[in-house]
Amino acid sequence: MLAIGFEEHRSWMVYEGDGSYGHAVWPAPVLSIATVLKAPDETSKIPRSSFLNEAQFIFREDSFDPVTRIRRGRLSEASNLRPENWWVQPNPAYPKDAQEAGEHGGWLQKRLYTFRAWAGFRELSWRGATTTLIALGTQEAYTLWRVVDIELIATGEGLLTMRSRSALGVLPELDTAKIPENGRSKLLETIDRLSNSAYRAGPEDVVESARAAAQWCLAVWLVAQKNNPKLLEEDLGSLAKTLEDDRIKSVAQLLARLHSRAKPNEQQRYETRPVHEGDAEFALASVGMLLRELEWTI
Repeated sequence: MLAIGFEEHRSWMVYEGDGSYGHAVWPAPVLSIATVLKAPDETSKIPRSSFLNEAQFIFREDSFDPVTRIRRGRLSEASNLRPENWWVQPNPAYPKDAQEAGEHGGWLQKRLYTFRAWAGFRELSWRGATTTLIALGTQEAYTLWRVVDIELIATGEGLLTMRSRSALGVLPELDTAKIPENGRSKLLETIDRLSNSAYRAGPEDVVESARAAAQWCLAVWLVAQKNNPKLLEEDLGSLAKTLEDDRIKSVAQLLARLHSRAKPNEQQRYETRPVHEGDAEFALASVGMLLRELEWTI
């Protein structure tokens, strides 16, 4: 079990143990408020603040690779009773703890917020819970992470391996001077909206934002090529039909078809599966490829 101090002068001091007795974790690990999203539209479950009495889960980070955006760590679920009484050993961060503990057989009594190890491998019906996301942070600022693997370690905890759901490394940096001035500002807005969706939205919203970005990019490019402003009003499928470059045309057609899969009526009509996380990642990569083919990148 993981226990966290809540007293004002010792907040976020971390202990671990069996629920009655524990020892300090020092140096203190990186902890994040976490929310398990079993459906993409459950973002309303994310806490509004970092107060521990509102947190349903705490993520304890063991490692993070900023290049691959892969994070490993353990997820703990809040105990029903918060705070709880613990007997703990002195915390190295507070020398006075040792003096006080010496008067009580080497132990100190503290009221701590308790979080129990979360059995993710059972909760997610592992393996294959591809739709589950872990949100780290609060409503004000959070990131989304996809669980890619779970290991059961010797302590009985599930060690999660998660990959960031983001546009980093997928959407290239734009050279604004290469983008036609007519429609440039709105194009930058649509790309920015897509980047934000990659961090915060469900797969259907990412696909929708990718379609909108592709539509406007192609429309602006074609208007500059054909001097026909009416093309700005066309949808992605119609624009794709006017293209002669097979590479750009293929990307546009794929995004148009993927977007239709997010619609319940199209799923019913063609008996297609719902949009998943992998589709959202594909949509992001496709827009990145489109921007490079249009030669608007640095």
